[in-house]
Amino acid sequence: MCSLERNNIYAGIVTVFTVLLIVLSSIYLPAFFRERGDFYTSFEYAQMYLRDDRYTELIIEYNYVLGYPPSPGSKESLITTIEELSDKDSVVDVVGDGITPRLGINEYHRHDIEDIFDSYSHYERKGSTMVLNVLYLDGEWAENPNVLGLSYGGEYMVLFKETIHKVSLTSSNLGVEDVETSVLIHEFGHILGLVGIGYESNHEDDEYEHHCDESAGRCVMSASVEIKMGGYSEEPPTEFCELCLEDIERIRFMEDDWGVEEHLTILVVGGQAAIGAVWVAVCISPKGKEEYDLYQDYYDDIDKKTY
Repeated sequence: MCSLERNNIYAGIVTVFTVLLIVLSSIYLPAFFRERGDFYTSFEYAQMYLRDDRYTELIIEYNYVLGYPPSPGSKESLITTIEELSDKDSVVDVVGDGITPRLGINEYHRHDIEDIFDSYSHYERKGSTMVLNVLYLDGEWAENPNVLGLSYGGEYMVLFKETIHKVSLTSSNLGVEDVETSVLIHEFGHILGLVGIGYESNHEDDEYEHHCDESAGRCVMSASVEIKMGGYSEEPPTEFCELCLEDIERIRFMEDDWGVEEHLTILVVGGQAAIGAVWVAVCISPKGKEEYDLYQDYYDDIDKKTY
């Protein structure tokens, strides 16, 4: 087989391999980058809890500082809420053994909370199982001592149960579990993207960002549930108002725009295409043709010789 034909075959193989690599990269890399880089949007995390197309089971893992465990009624209320909203086949909770209090330290910064999650969380999102991590703390939030709960990262919730205790003591008719249940479901509402996290909502509180203005009635996503818990002469709300339920349905079916993972995929695919083009150019370069012509001339010359 002549060199030129062989080079064309090599070029064809490189082309096919490059195209196949580009197609596979386009299909699988966005999900790979999204998972490894945690590039999920707020509504994508919400859909992990609401839908069953990716995760059919949910584990709620509770860890707590000794003396401040989650109340059984609050845990049950959260599971009931999730079961009513989601398509999950199974929703269960597990409770850790308890965390030793930090002596003489009454404030928690974000890095303190992240360290505790890293040290005490036993379950991770994998296979068909989604995990929600909930942490109950003594003390208070360093940035605002009136805060009763926090949520962040799509998978983490924090309740400052000592602060919740103090709030309940200021009321003659509110128990610790009443306040705790409301705060727990409120923080899960933030995990689901309420109110206006990553989308536009027509009932977001003008004064308190990402909270419900309660224009449709009492709502667990009111800012007063998360901060101070003031103004309740009866049990605080534990249910989402109709407008928040409508938002949840919108979030359930939202679709992703191009994000960081898609741009990273374009860079990789572009690099693969460039490398493939270079190899094809090398295979069919004029140098290969010149070598073939010289060889053919030499061959023809020998053919003409007389012996």
